[in-house]
Amino acid sequence: MILFVLLLASCTNPTPQAVAPQPTATTSSELVDGVDRSRLATTLYFYNWGDYIDPGLLEQFEAEYGVKVVNDFFGSIEEMVAKVRTRTSGYDIVVPSPDIVQTLAGENLLQPIDKTLLANLRHLDPNYLNPYFDPDNTYSIPYMFGMTGIAYNSEFFPQGVTSWAALFDPAAIAAYQNQFSMLDDERETPGAALRFLGFSYNSTMPEELAQAQALLIAQKPFLAAYTSADVNRKLASGEYVIAHCWNGTAMQARLGIAGEFSGNPAINFVVPEEGGAIWMDNLVILSESSNSYTAHVFINFLLRPDIAAQNADYIGYATPNQAALPLISAEVQALYAAGFAPDDAMHNRLEWIKLTDDTGIFSDLWTVVKGE
Repeated sequence: MILFVLLLASCTNPTPQAVAPQPTATTSSELVDGVDRSRLATTLYFYNWGDYIDPGLLEQFEAEYGVKVVNDFFGSIEEMVAKVRTRTSGYDIVVPSPDIVQTLAGENLLQPIDKTLLANLRHLDPNYLNPYFDPDNTYSIPYMFGMTGIAYNSEFFPQGVTSWAALFDPAAIAAYQNQFSMLDDERETPGAALRFLGFSYNSTMPEELAQAQALLIAQKPFLAAYTSADVNRKLASGEYVIAHCWNGTAMQARLGIAGEFSGNPAINFVVPEEGGAIWMDNLVILSESSNSYTAHVFINFLLRPDIAAQNADYIGYATPNQAALPLISAEVQALYAAGFAPDDAMHNRLEWIKLTDDTGIFSDLWTVVKGE
């Protein structure tokens, strides 16, 4: 009977059944991340601050998507804005602060964000979404946030630093002339002077700005430089003993950057008792970009919790990605808790730098100060 059944089966010619095709590697990856690789550009151009992304992530993005990311650096926000305003910068994504998001959007230099392409947006802390400078995140996506204060070498300041007087009091700064710097920023540096004088970062009162301008001009002979670009290295090496800087810059000076320079464990960071600035840098897509789809894919990649955690570990700034926080190294989390990231008490003395119809006056003040 068994032989009969086998013979019958071998003689029967059934209707062929459709066989489902096995997915190729590309099809499989598209099913996982939803990216249509046929729409990706071969190269994406990213204009960013120096030391503000883990270069290993750019290599990883290229390995996953076949897109090379060219990462160019600007040394000041004014430099970036000037290049973008030409509308022929060649860049796809730039990293502006809140007031600059408003400026670029107001000049029609930005493309609207397509949130349907950003599945990882759900990982961001809602407290950093729908900000005052870009309601509904029409043009911008949070990248990193932090605050502006003072980094100092505890070997030179064993009692610590608590006040902006450490950078503005002539009796204090004479002791470390040419060993400290202020940010090369027309809002941050006048803002620090304003807060030391007891005024708002955003004051446009002529008499208050005149006092801030005079204070900065009196400080200038003692300065090593106005710089936003290399403060981390100069603090780490000991060339600077104190500096007006951002929290992540101080973290980099403390821990170093792998493959770049060694850190200095004596570097600490403080938001002075008079107050400092809080800010959030953002990812935006320029209106001149013809690679909008690829730009969205890159932004969504940076929003992945594992990627955001790796990036925060490398650059030392605070990530708004709440799903990434548990993945950040214990060393960086400990420094966050030690004052390199804002806590609730610190928030009470932090102020957002805002753009108004009157804030163009800061450009005039800054021109006078730097021209002295």
